[in-house]
Parts: sequence; C-alpha cells; structure tokens
Amino acid sequence: MGITMKRQGSFLPTLQQELLLRAALLNGREAIDAWSEWKSCVDIDDIDSLDPGSYRLLPLVYRSLNNQRLEDPLMMKLKGVYRLTWYKNQMLFHAIANLLRSFQNAAIKTIVLKGAALTILCYKDYGLRPMKDFDVLVHTGQALQAVHLLKELGWQPKDFEPSENYISVSYAHGFVDNSGREFDLHWHLLSQSRDEGADDAFWEGAILTEVHDIPVYVLNTTDQLLHICVHGAHWNTIPSFRWVADAFMVMKNAQSGIDWNRLIAEGEKRRLILPLQDTLNYLRDSFDAPIAPEILQSIKNMPVPKIDRIEYKITTSPPSRWTAVLDLWCQHSRLMGNTNVLRKLIRFPGFLQDIWGLSIWKLPFYGIFKMITWSKNRLDGVASHK
Repeated sequence: MGITMKRQGSFLPTLQQELLLRAALLNGREAIDAWSEWKSCVDIDDIDSLDPGSYRLLPLVYRSLNNQRLEDPLMMKLKGVYRLTWYKNQMLFHAIANLLRSFQNAAIKTIVLKGAALTILCYKDYGLRPMKDFDVLVHTGQALQAVHLLKELGWQPKDFEPSENYISVSYAHGFVDNSGREFDLHWHLLSQSRDEGADDAFWEGAILTEVHDIPVYVLNTTDQLLHICVHGAHWNTIPSFRWVADAFMVMKNAQSGIDWNRLIAEGEKRRLILPLQDTLNYLRDSFDAPIAPEILQSIKNMPVPKIDRIEYKITTSPPSRWTAVLDLWCQHSRLMGNTNVLRKLIRFPGFLQDIWGLSIWKLPFYGIFKMITWSKNRLDGVASHK
C-alpha cells in the first residue's frame, strides 16, 4: 500500500498499473498470472472506466494474451479496443501522410516522432498503440516556414500563432484541423534542450523510413530510447507510464542494440542524468531490461547540478502556482547557459515576454492574471507545447 501511494501521480506506474504492463509485455505464465491478478483488483464489468493510461495499454494486452491463446470472457472486449485503435490510427496516418507530402514538396525536412515512429518501427501494427496526435520535428530555421504552411493547409495553432521570438525560446507548438485532429510541430526534440545546434546529433543520427510511401526520417533506436525516458519522466494528469511499454519495445526491436555510450553522452551533455537514472533503473529492476549494471552505475556516478535537481523535482511532481514560476525560471536558466545569476534575472522578463507573446508593458498584468486564474488543467495544456 505504501509503495502504491508513493507512486500515485508520478510517472512510475502504481502496482496495479504495473500488473497490466506485465500482462502486455511479458510472455507465458508471467503475463497470464499478471493479467489474473490485475483482474482481481479492478471492476471487470466496467473496464471502460479505467484510468486513461491503463486503457491505452489494452490493445497491447490483447495481442499478448491472444498470442498465448488465453480464453477469457474479456478477450472480445479487448479485441474491440484493439480494432478501434487500428481504425483510428489508420485514419490519422492517412491524413498526416498528405501533410508530410506537403512538407516534402516545400523542402522542409522532417523527423517523425513519438507514437507514429514507434508504430512503424517497433509495434509494427496500427492497432497496438493509441495515438492522440502526431508529432514531427523540423529544423529550427524552418519552423516559421512550417507554421505558415500548416496554416495554409487549414491547421490552426492552439491558443496563439507562434512568432519568431516565441520559436527562439520555446521548443514545440500544437495545431488542430477542422476534424479535430491534433498535430504537434517541434523545432527542438527536448524541452530541456533548446539552444542553437541542440538537435544536430539527432538529425545526423536519424534513419530513413516511409509513411504511406512518403520518405521520412525517424530517430535511431538509441535516440528513441533517450527521448522516451526523458519525455516519460514527467508528471501528467493522464498517467504517463506508457513510456515503459515504449522503452521496452524499442529495446526489444533494437536489432543492432542500444549504443549506451551515445545515450549517456547525449544525456550528460543535455543535463538529463536524473530522468535517465530513474527510468533505466525502473526498467531494469521491474522488467529485467537488458541494461548492464555498469551502465547504471556510470549514470549514478555522474554529478548533478542543484538547479537540475530542482527542475527534476518540479517536472515530476503535481504542479502548483509557485512551481509553475520555478519551471519557467528553469527553462530560462537552461537557455542562458552558464551566464551569471544577475544577468539571468535581468533577462527573465524578456523570456516571459517571448514565451507569452506580449508587449513588455503588459507583462506584469498578465503575470498577475496567470497567478490568479491558474489551474492544473490550464497549466498542463500550456506546458505540453512549451
């Protein structure tokens, strides 16, 4: 009970959610026993009321149990969830293929990210990984061009249209079309790494594949794992433990293995040691992931600046008004690099002006307004695109 409460609300699964992960990812008796124990903890007559994080795992659970020819009254329900996921993903991929073709025709190079890339490379089945949106990375220098192209094609930016100043301090922004489909445009892969040239190594290491016969790039398996672990180690209103399944599938399908030296080097360069520590240790301890002890020890021995510890505590805890301010400060501090604190303080209002898209005189009024009207749901919606 103590462990479950400690995990609740974190990016780590509760013990109940971990059982579902084991049913989805393991084989033989281990998977079947985990499924049986999980069923004993939930109301199986109301499976649709599951938390969203658990519900998104059901297609993968269905394939795992179906491969083992398990006879269970819930299998038809799981099959229905799988088929609906397959249908929705097919429709999403078809719509986005046209968008990717438009990017290609405009000479905007892209890297397909997250669920879409994992569906193609690891899951290899449109029915296994539910997707709410589609994420694509472009070069920072082409971000404004991509924004204009999206608008021409009928995709409207959420909340506001990204400006050149906003692009210079942020990393991504969301768009939606008339059908309600969502598209996230990234010009940096990681929210913690937004400086000039931050993504050069990811572009250089990207591999070519296809989406509906359209040539596109995806991250190599090592960079995929880095992205999953860093992005997964984040508090979210919807339990974010699907990162465990994604990481497991990447390692399972990494034909040439994971380049651990590259992963550690990129994590260290971007000051992302803490999320790598927690996620990799969890994968090793709970799912016997093929991670050598010396790799984990090497990461554990790396020094971590105090500001990184503060930032990590903020991003892995439920947000509040004051942690929202601290989060903005941490973002600004990363952008400013090794500049002294006084200079960072002087430049902080300019950062807020760019990130909020305001005239300087409106800044104090808007800051007060943000604090008064703050809510967790509002913060989550904004933070997901900044």
